[in-house]
Amino acid sequence: MKRLFLTGLLMLLPIALLEAQVTVSTVTPQAFNGSGGVVVNANGEVFVGDFGATLGNANGTTVKKINLADGSVSVFASGLSGASGNAFDSQGNLYQSNIAGNRISKIDPSGNVTTFATSGIFSPVGIAIGAGDTVYVANCGNGTIRKIAPDGTSMPFASGSLFSCPNGLTIDNDGNLYTANFNNGNVIKIEPDGTASLFATIPGGNNGHLTFANNRLYVVGRCNNRIYEVSMSGDVSWLAGSGQRGNTDGPASSASFSIPNGIAASPDGSVLYVNDAVPLGGGCFQGALNQVVLRKISLSPTGIERINDEIPDGFSLEQNYPNPFNPSTLIRFQLPTTSNVRLTVFDLTGKEVATIVDQNLAAGTHEVRFNAENLPSGVYFYRLSTELNNKIRRMILMK
Repeated sequence: MKRLFLTGLLMLLPIALLEAQVTVSTVTPQAFNGSGGVVVNANGEVFVGDFGATLGNANGTTVKKINLADGSVSVFASGLSGASGNAFDSQGNLYQSNIAGNRISKIDPSGNVTTFATSGIFSPVGIAIGAGDTVYVANCGNGTIRKIAPDGTSMPFASGSLFSCPNGLTIDNDGNLYTANFNNGNVIKIEPDGTASLFATIPGGNNGHLTFANNRLYVVGRCNNRIYEVSMSGDVSWLAGSGQRGNTDGPASSASFSIPNGIAASPDGSVLYVNDAVPLGGGCFQGALNQVVLRKISLSPTGIERINDEIPDGFSLEQNYPNPFNPSTLIRFQLPTTSNVRLTVFDLTGKEVATIVDQNLAAGTHEVRFNAENLPSGVYFYRLSTELNNKIRRMILMK
């Protein structure tokens, strides 16, 4: 009886029409030297390598750590030589490319730097970590991908005419690598056996780095000052950036970037971090790369994924997983017909605290991640509603 009363109460509440937006904001109030790769560890901490002053002067020697609470910047590691791409292994070690030093450094969680690999390394940029902490490296200098075992043994993995200064490097859930060419707009897919193929082409003809999250790629269009989203079928769509060079915050369509380069996703995929040059002159090849600010792209909703296009027997809303959760959880639901869908969250007082989905979706099984980072611990209710159906479930946020 109590559940029926609560359900009825929630169904009578007015629903605010909140527009789901991608927004851009600046994390660091002060600019710093950090023109290389951006990476996020398993705890959600952000690190930025310093490539150097310009493309022709890769003189950066440090990796910075960003305090997301106040935007302050500190030196995490030093003694590098053009700190470009980077990635964390399962033990919390950071692998850092040295584009000017032709080596890969291993940085332990305390910031101590040792040389990990030099064999076959030529102007390295992107790094990705595969199964068993295997390290993959994109060599811009000779257009190859190297595979490095945990003991530092380096071997060829992929090469060919498709690679034109492979820049960023990332890996998906199935072990496929993706690299973004610096010399053109192409994104190349490399299968686990080393077979390479053209996957997508990003507008602008000059890519920065890329990252995999929310079952898609996010790619930096460096020279055209935009960020793009690429589906796993290779479809390219604009995500953020007006195309006008600048450091303006705001909604995706009006926010501006200035020679963005590195990109990394938060562990739950709700946020992207991008480093962005403060100087606005000189062009994307001749201009100054330092100093930079760290930009934050907030994704709302976080990647609605249609995981099954088979038509279900009926309308249903599954229990979120995990539950209890902190701070994000997955919500799955089934639609028997194409519907205008709203997925909203309420607190115990019946107040709406979040709109997760508000759009038309095709029939099938869908999954979306809800990030409750800004909500206090407690009991919440999430409601799925269409033109014909409503369903409510309970979830617990424990911080």
